[in-house]
Amino acid sequence: MKPEENQRDTNLYHDDVPEMVRYRPSRRGELNTLRKGISKIHRRYTPVFNGLIPQGIAGRVCASITRHDWNKNSALIALRQRGYTPWSRQFDPDFKPRPLRIGVRSESREALTALHFALAANCDYNPDNEYPFEVIVPFEEIARQMGVLHRYENGRVAYDIALHALRVTEEMKQVYVVRGFDKDTRQHKPLRIFLNVDFFTSKGLNLDELKTLVCRFQAWARKKGLTQSMKQRNERHLLRLARLNLGIDKLYSLKKLLKRVKWQITSPALIEEKNKIIHDIEEAIDNKVSAMPVTKSSAKTNWFAFSAITPVFITRKIEDAVNSEMPGLRVTDEDRYYSLLLERAGQSS
Repeated sequence: MKPEENQRDTNLYHDDVPEMVRYRPSRRGELNTLRKGISKIHRRYTPVFNGLIPQGIAGRVCASITRHDWNKNSALIALRQRGYTPWSRQFDPDFKPRPLRIGVRSESREALTALHFALAANCDYNPDNEYPFEVIVPFEEIARQMGVLHRYENGRVAYDIALHALRVTEEMKQVYVVRGFDKDTRQHKPLRIFLNVDFFTSKGLNLDELKTLVCRFQAWARKKGLTQSMKQRNERHLLRLARLNLGIDKLYSLKKLLKRVKWQITSPALIEEKNKIIHDIEEAIDNKVSAMPVTKSSAKTNWFAFSAITPVFITRKIEDAVNSEMPGLRVTDEDRYYSLLLERAGQSS
C-alpha cells in the first residue's frame, strides 16, 4: 500500500490542487436561502389588456372575446388532446408532444384573453388591402398592452407569457406568424402577424356577420373620405416593412393562405354589392353635374386671361385710356369696366 501522502484521493482535496478539479459543495437551495422566507416568484405580471378598445368592428370583436369561454373552445380542446409543441422544439425530431388535461388553467386563460384583445384592437380591417387582418404594431407593443413586458437592468426585454400565448394561438391555426432573426436581440421573434377567419368564428362570429362588419367598415371609410388615406397608410406600412427586409414576396404558401382569407371575406356577392354601390354613386354625381347651370366666364376673368398673354405696355395703355375717360367706372360697375377693356382690345367678352 502506498504512503498516505502519495495517494491520489488525499491530494485531490489539497489547496494546491487546481480550481477546476477541486471539490465544491452543492449550491442547491442557495437562492432559497438568500430569499430568507420570501416566497418564490411564480410570475412577475398578471396579463390584463390595458390598451384602448376602438369602436366599430374592433369593438364588436372585443365584445365577443369578453363573453368567450376558453374551456369550451373546440380548437383549444383539440390542441390539448394532441399536445402542445413549443416553437423552440418545433424542429426537434425527438420531441413528442404530451397530451394535457382538457381544463385550462386560469393563467393560460388570462394570457389568451389579453393577447386576443390586443390582436383585435391593433388589426387592420380594411378589406381593400392585399393581405387583410394584419396586426400593424410590433409584438413588443402587443406585450406592453398585455402588461407582461419586463425590462431587465441591462436593457434586455422579455415577454415569455405573450410568446407562449401566441404560439398556442398559432397551434390552434387562428393566426399566421412570420418569424425572423432580430439583430438587436439576436433571437428569432414574431415580425408579422395575420389573423385568419377562424380567429373570429371561434369567438362566436359567423362568416356572414364578419362579411357584414367588413362591408360596413368599408362603407363608413368611404362616407368619411378615408379610403385614400387608409390606402396610403397601408402603402407606407408595406414600404417600411420592405425597407426592413420583412416582405413576404418569397413566402408563396403564406401568400396563398392570405389570398384565401381575403376571398372568404370578399366573396363574389360582396364584390357585386360594392360595384353596384359605386355605380349608383357615380350615376348620382353625373346627374348632379348635368343639372348644374353652365355659368359663362366673366369679363374680368377674360381680361386677366388676355393680359397674361399680352405685353404689359399694351394692356397698361388700354387701362389708362379707359380710366381717363371714365374715372369711377371700375368702382361703380366693374363688369362694364372690364367689358369695355375687352372691346378696346378687340376681344369679345
